[in-house]
Amino acid sequence: MTWAEFRSLLQGLGTDTPLARTAQIRLENDKDVLKSFTSVQLKIRSKWCFKRSTQQHTQDELNTFLAQMQAAFAAM
Repeated sequence: MTWAEFRSLLQGLGTDTPLARTAQIRLENDKDVLKSFTSVQLKIRSKWCFKRSTQQHTQDELNTFLAQMQAAFAAM
């Protein structure tokens, strides 16, 4: 599977999938919406924010990771 094909399949996911719900929780920035989050949702978001704040990657590291992911999906 090519990266473009994987990306298009990922973009086509419905909002009712666990992956889409998790992504929505992680990306939410509206303070009013965050106030209505459950404790589980807040925990998911807090863990994600902490992880992002402690990881600083160079562009070369990101390119290497993307190349590895593309190779893994191509091998499937």
